[in-house]
Amino acid sequence: MSNFHTSASGMDKDAIVAWLKVEFQPLTLATPDETLEQIVDNSVRYWNTHSGLKLTTMFDPPAGGSAIQLNNQFKTVVNVYPSATTTWIWNDHPLWTLLGITILDNVTGDMIMMSEAFRNYRCYVGTDMRWYFEQSKVSSEGGLLFMTNLPRGTDKIAVVGTKRITADESITNEYIIDWILPYAKALLKQIEGNTLRKGGIVDIKDDGAELVREGKEEQKTFRNSLRLTAVGLHWFEGVDNIV
Repeated sequence: MSNFHTSASGMDKDAIVAWLKVEFQPLTLATPDETLEQIVDNSVRYWNTHSGLKLTTMFDPPAGGSAIQLNNQFKTVVNVYPSATTTWIWNDHPLWTLLGITILDNVTGDMIMMSEAFRNYRCYVGTDMRWYFEQSKVSSEGGLLFMTNLPRGTDKIAVVGTKRITADESITNEYIIDWILPYAKALLKQIEGNTLRKGGIVDIKDDGAELVREGKEEQKTFRNSLRLTAVGLHWFEGVDNIV
């Protein structure tokens, strides 16, 4: 991006507003600061409802319960990876496992054979870990991730989901910055162009219409790019839909 440098702490709303003003120099914007802040809020809101940017975070397993409170940066959850896995033979060769138990226990009688086979069968079906994510109704609070049949020995859980920009967040992700800035600029071009058209200033009436047209085209381009990003998440396993 031209005329743009991020600090170590990233960009907040004030920094984006300042960047918009610099982009239109040496012209002075007719749009007040309150409207500029609203433009930034609208850009963030559109990102939050249409983006599919990956977010991966490690969490501790739930202590004494089956749910983890995620942070509010998670918009959705698409997969969960525990640090421990079950023995491969239970997952890939359950029938061979039961056959081996049958042969070993055959010398002690049919009752022992059936009881052991049934006990191990219950262990086998219990290795199918399942999870469910319940979104929070309030954007300032994280949703709940429920899990069952978590493998024994799991000390960390990797949660993969989609990213939400939270209120008063300092944006450090370069991909988000490179989308938010030009999108907000496209919205501002439309407002400035409409201001010129309504003002009826001599000799620049056409410039206002051209600025509105340019802003609308850029807005459409960046919306399409964000939609392609969300649709292109083929690496997600088990994605049902992306908002």
